[in-house]
Amino acid sequence: MEHDLLHPLRDGRLWKATKYNYFGLTPGLELDLVASGADARRFHLWESGIYLYLERLTLQNELFGQINRLEGFVISDKVITAVTSQPSYRLEPMTQSQIDEWFVGQRFVPITTAAYYRAEDNVAVFDAHDKNVAWNGSAVVPFDVIPCRPEGGFLEFIEKTLQAGESLCAVRTTRTTDSFTHA
Repeated sequence: MEHDLLHPLRDGRLWKATKYNYFGLTPGLELDLVASGADARRFHLWESGIYLYLERLTLQNELFGQINRLEGFVISDKVITAVTSQPSYRLEPMTQSQIDEWFVGQRFVPITTAAYYRAEDNVAVFDAHDKNVAWNGSAVVPFDVIPCRPEGGFLEFIEKTLQAGESLCAVRTTRTTDSFTHA
């Protein structure tokens, strides 16, 4: 959703360019007006800024191997485009239950559909569904997931939700502030 694919392949890598100052999504909390005694915190996937986008790519490389490479930036008419590349795989689709099984095998706990948390290194992975995770013939490749290290109220929210035996329900927010300045 946030990339245009650039052709042809170079060095066996697929090149991608972000578009329209859009750098994908990042997880977090929002406060909502609720009835007295109800939890006002709501889990959201917010529009990401460039800093969080680059942080996400770095963490994805740390967790799942050196998939992403920053190739450069193009800046034109107040639009920043990040150009990245990743290996070109011949990918086979996976079912959500296969993806769930793989993440559990990596010591993650499901926290909502297509999202997982691993307390030992405080890592959460969101958006891990069949369009962003696939099999390359020898290994699972989470190539376009949203990893993060939750902190503060967001971490507390995840921990309390898991302790209560509940799961999160994400609300996707398509726009926040101007993503050119939002970090």
